[in-house]
Amino acid sequence: MIFSDSIPHASGPAIHRLVSVVLKRRKTMLAALSACLLLTTAAYMTTPAQYVSEAILALDVRKLQALPTESVVSPLPQESPVLRTELDIISSRMMAGKVLTRLDSLNFDADGRINPADQQPPATADGNDPVSPLPAQSDEDRNRSRIDKLLSNVSVVNDGRSYTIYISYRADNPLYSAAVANAFGEAYLDYQVDLQTSATRRVSDWLGGKLVSLRATLEQSERAAADFREKSGLVKANGMTLQSQQIAALNTELANLRAKLAGAEARLSTAIDASNNKAGVALSEILGSPAIQQLRAEQSRVERSLQEISESGAMQSVQLPQLNSQLASLKSQIAGEVQQVIDSLRNEINVTHRQQAAVEANLKEMQEGMSAANQALVHADQLDREASANRAIYESYLTRYKQTIEQDGIATAEARMISRAVPARSRASPHLSTWMALGIIGGSFLGICASFLLEMRDKSIRSAQALESATRTPIIGRIPKLSSRERKNAALIVSEGRYSFARAIADLQAHLLLSSPQKMARAVAVTSAGTQEGKTLIIAGLARSLAATGVRTIIIDANFTAPMVGQEFGDQFGPYLEDVIRGRHTLEAVIQHDVFSSIDFVATQACTVPAEFLLGHEQFAKVIHALKHQYDVVLIDTPAVCLGADAIRVASLADTTILVAQCEKANMDDILNAVKILSSDGRKLNGIVLNSDPSIKDASPPDQLPPAPATAKRFVLEIASYKKLRSSAAKV
Repeated sequence: MIFSDSIPHASGPAIHRLVSVVLKRRKTMLAALSACLLLTTAAYMTTPAQYVSEAILALDVRKLQALPTESVVSPLPQESPVLRTELDIISSRMMAGKVLTRLDSLNFDADGRINPADQQPPATADGNDPVSPLPAQSDEDRNRSRIDKLLSNVSVVNDGRSYTIYISYRADNPLYSAAVANAFGEAYLDYQVDLQTSATRRVSDWLGGKLVSLRATLEQSERAAADFREKSGLVKANGMTLQSQQIAALNTELANLRAKLAGAEARLSTAIDASNNKAGVALSEILGSPAIQQLRAEQSRVERSLQEISESGAMQSVQLPQLNSQLASLKSQIAGEVQQVIDSLRNEINVTHRQQAAVEANLKEMQEGMSAANQALVHADQLDREASANRAIYESYLTRYKQTIEQDGIATAEARMISRAVPARSRASPHLSTWMALGIIGGSFLGICASFLLEMRDKSIRSAQALESATRTPIIGRIPKLSSRERKNAALIVSEGRYSFARAIADLQAHLLLSSPQKMARAVAVTSAGTQEGKTLIIAGLARSLAATGVRTIIIDANFTAPMVGQEFGDQFGPYLEDVIRGRHTLEAVIQHDVFSSIDFVATQACTVPAEFLLGHEQFAKVIHALKHQYDVVLIDTPAVCLGADAIRVASLADTTILVAQCEKANMDDILNAVKILSSDGRKLNGIVLNSDPSIKDASPPDQLPPAPATAKRFVLEIASYKKLRSSAAKV
């Protein structure tokens, strides 16, 4: 056989490993599953019924605006953190305390039962009030425990897609669960209204108190400004002080005088120039004079008369001198009148100069007084500004105070209850299916964990392939597990080919005969890693199978610690192998014969001499050597490898060794150690025989075992024919 250098994992893929472990440990799985189902059933039966009621609130994104003014408390922003905060407020201890007060008003006790309103504690025989049986616990502690119970059973959630709040409560009373859920919703709505109302009233009270102090401050600042102006003479009229108005009037008058003076001087200069140029009569002052106008009219008449005389040619007229005299007189009078006008202008200029000087003096005096009052005016303006600022603050506070007072009484909640909780008609828990599913899941998990724990601690043979891969030794035989009844009749079962045990023994026999040249004497040592793994059963069955095919077979019981060959074939009470080794008897004397199966065997009994002294004796090797020449096959039943070096001594004398391993008992580590020991120092390990292999079953086991005489000719023919079939198949 060909083996890989790498040892594959015996379990294969993880899923196959899990399935194989579960199937192998199905009893453990069933036990764990049954235990968990029983526990969950008991828990289901003892768990009180729970009812869940749910109230639904919706945050209102619309805000009632009764007045066009800003409210004291701003509306809630529609954001996820704000909604999360509102959920925390509903599930807070503060809100639970409000709910507890509501429940007390509804006559609910701590257990969720309704106390009749008219129920009174009974009086004692003497008429005194009975002593309350309440425990020594304060009201605060009782309320704290009730609040803890409320918060532990309430659930406040939001689906994350809307502004809807779901308030559910779990209790063993459907009426109580609905009442608590509604109480939480109503308490939250009242909390919002109380929050706005209390905030509005607090602001109103604060503004009212603040207005009193602001009013006093304003009156004080206005009084200080008025007193200072009155004291400093800074009385204002039309927004200006009287002194400022006087200075402004003097400045205006001075400007008018200067303009008047400039005009008078200009007219005087013009009049003088015109008088010198004989054109003074064209001045407005001269033309406006009535006397000059009359004189000029008379002058014009005289000049016309002279013009008429000149045109008439009467140069010698008597009127001509008279007219010339009148014209000269008129011109003289006009010149005198013009001079008077010029003198009048000079007088006017002098008067204006005096007025200007007087006004300038008065203005200078006023300005000197104004410079002294400027500092007082600056301080007065500062007082006015302070008074104006105080007035503005007072007016703004007064306006807000009026608005706040008007808002009192119109506070509304920013949420509304869109669905009140109603008493549940069916219980929310416990559900039998849920508890059963929990029991199945828990039992499966516990069973799998226990199975894997047992599997990890189990060092037995998991499978033939795993053993073959781990030891790198072929599995040459797989013997089915026999019942106690079949074990007693193993000698009869070997003769029946319908039994898987007989077929397995035949396969093992064929392997031994075909593994080397025919008719070659062989000594086969049969051992095991541990004790009581069925070596004697395998040797007896193999010997009967070989003998039935005509192979001369003898069995040597070399197991001095637990000899079983004599018991299997019917010991005739000696002599034994020890007698031959010690030289007490000859070899032929210790060979016993089984009449039923035609098998020779050398029995052994327990002795006080250490087994290594007998098995290591030279005579024991001679016995095996002699029997190899007398028989075709010598089967040696050896002690277990775990008992010491006895099995190694026997294996070193045999041609080959067979290691028997019982599936349900053998330890994998012991088998690996035994294979290593038996294969060392040139010893040949033919293979491993799996005993009590649970994977081999009888297809149709007979109801009755065959009688003892059936071991005659039919047994020989069946085994011989089976051997021929195996031999022909192997050769092909």
